[in-house]
Amino acid sequence: KAVSEGGQGKKDQINEETCELLLPYLYMEAWNGETATKSAKDVAGMCLWVRAMYDYIGIAKFVQPKMEALREAEAQLRIANRKLDEKEAELQLVQEDRAKCQAKLDAAKAKKQALEDDALTTKKRMDAANGLIDALSGERERWTTQSNEFKERVRRLVGDVALSCAFISYCGPFNAEFRHTLLTEHFYNMCIKLKIPVTENISVVKFLTTESQITDWQIEGLPSDDHSVQNAIMITSNLNNKKTGKYPLIIDPQGQGLKWLRSRYSDNVIVSQFSDKKFADHLALQLQDGKCFIIENCAEEIDPIIDPVLDKQIVRAGRMQNIIINDKPHDYDDNFKLAMATRLPNPLFTPELFAKTLVIDMTVTMQGLEQQLLGQVIGKEKHELEEERAKLIEEVNNNEKRLKEFEDRLLAQLAASKGNLIE
Repeated sequence: KAVSEGGQGKKDQINEETCELLLPYLYMEAWNGETATKSAKDVAGMCLWVRAMYDYIGIAKFVQPKMEALREAEAQLRIANRKLDEKEAELQLVQEDRAKCQAKLDAAKAKKQALEDDALTTKKRMDAANGLIDALSGERERWTTQSNEFKERVRRLVGDVALSCAFISYCGPFNAEFRHTLLTEHFYNMCIKLKIPVTENISVVKFLTTESQITDWQIEGLPSDDHSVQNAIMITSNLNNKKTGKYPLIIDPQGQGLKWLRSRYSDNVIVSQFSDKKFADHLALQLQDGKCFIIENCAEEIDPIIDPVLDKQIVRAGRMQNIIINDKPHDYDDNFKLAMATRLPNPLFTPELFAKTLVIDMTVTMQGLEQQLLGQVIGKEKHELEEERAKLIEEVNNNEKRLKEFEDRLLAQLAASKGNLIE
């Protein structure tokens, strides 16, 4: 019955005591399938099943502990896996925290490196700045003074320009003394009356030109006195003003102004007189080529042939420019320059001529005469000294030009530079 009940799915509940009770039956000779089959087929199946259960119990006696050990091991494995999952989750969190910390560390290192680089760059800038300050410390006082002077010059610029324009426009026909009177008394007092800021006792020579330009004029043969330099300023400023400048009419009894103009425009100048037969041809040629044309030995009345030139009666025809002279059109170039000279010491020009030209008195002054006589004496007695002096003047002039060129280039580079100048 126990064996039968065990066959109902409870074979694991069959114990060894039951098996011992079955042993006498199992060892019976008639307990086999063939003998049982002769009696009944159902009994044969029972015999085979009972023997199989007996064998199963014998084997299970050894396997069962191992199965229990397996179940315990599997239970421990499940516990261990759960712990492993928990630890792996903790490890993942730790790794994420580590990654965050590593990122912070990398950022901190990068910031530290950037600060070190910035500190090094700042140190280099500071060293460069200190070196520049030390090198330019001697210029500080001069630059400060010049800066203040520049501000003051800018404030007086309108009045100074007004005085200079009036000087160029109205003072040409007069001698040095009367020019000084007009400039310092009449023009200056008018600016003061109109409350225009202006420089007292202004030097138009220093305001309108440079030392290097004056030296160039002297090398070309211009006397070095202020009166001659003023005349050169008037002449060049009007000749270089292509639109509104007047052509100069020079009162030149000694011929110094004519000599200077010949030297200045020696490469492309034609000197002629109204009495020359080819005067009109020379004038037309210089008008077309845009070169300098000098008329010497002018009388008190000027030939009307040049009135269209003096009045700048330019006619435009497309891209071409023409001036009609003697009823004939002639090509005109904007670079054309005209100067007229008379040897009359005190000419009586008409008001119309004063309006058309810029009359300039280039009569030699006592100072200019002294300098010329001194130069001739030195050239006669100490010729080598005069040559050396001329070379030194030319060398100084070239050096001043180069210095001015370097200053202009430096200022242009500073104005166009970007970033930190110390670097």
